[in-house]
Amino acid sequence: MSSQMDVEVDNDFLAAVGRSWWVLLFGGIISLGVGIMALVWPGATIIVVAILFAIYLIVSGIFELVRSFAHGLTGGTRVLLLITGVLSIILGVFAIRSAINAAELLAIFIGIAFLFRGFATLFLGFDSPVGRGWNIFFGIILLIGGIVILVQPAISLVTLALVVGIWLVIIGIYEIIAAFMVRSRLKALV
Repeated sequence: MSSQMDVEVDNDFLAAVGRSWWVLLFGGIISLGVGIMALVWPGATIIVVAILFAIYLIVSGIFELVRSFAHGLTGGTRVLLLITGVLSIILGVFAIRSAINAAELLAIFIGIAFLFRGFATLFLGFDSPVGRGWNIFFGIILLIGGIVILVQPAISLVTLALVVGIWLVIIGIYEIIAAFMVRSRLKALV
């Protein structure tokens, strides 16, 4: 009895998802298109992402400023939010004034993020008996990646754009195929 209910639930779920197969297809087409653009024009892709990042800095800085005036915050938290907000806005305005500045700032943020993640993963490897070797290995790889990005930001950003482009093409193709598979499964149910 339970397996029959499971099949009915699976069929109901598939039917619900299947009616929206076109959303998966649309997402796949968008992913494929953006991936191809990133592969054909990696420099332009970097500039667009960098400018979006600059806009994000400005918007998040404004939110941090607003949050700094929220009721119930202690003096230290309020000051930290205020400083973070002001710095985010300044960096965002600096980056948006020049696409090159935006790309350099993006590279610095990515490099620093890799370093922080690398140290965190490395320390997790030293502290955790589970997955110790893999964590230490990936921590070292992330640290090397962060250093490379900070030392060679332009080359690193182009490489990242190409890797993301390849990844988006693969995801897009997968989602397009999955959309048609879902659609055919739905037709088989009906």
